[in-house]
Amino acid sequence: MEKFEELIKKRIEKMGYSFVSLEIQRKRKRVELIVTIDKKGGVSVEDCAKVSRAIEPILDKEDPIKERYYLIVSSPGIK
Repeated sequence: MEKFEELIKKRIEKMGYSFVSLEIQRKRKRVELIVTIDKKGGVSVEDCAKVSRAIEPILDKEDPIKERYYLIVSSPGIK
């Protein structure tokens, strides 16, 4: 998982965002891969969608979770 995390971190930072965290949550029969990003001035929904599209090819190639999961890209919120 460390290799995968480093790959997405580099991709996110190359896009001008800060990588905050990567978390896997298991909720009943649902698995969520949660990537948290930030940037100066805050993160918009469009920023989250842009990052999601950018890291999907990495997910497809590295396949870090062998079961079905949901990718969630979010931010720490308004400060």
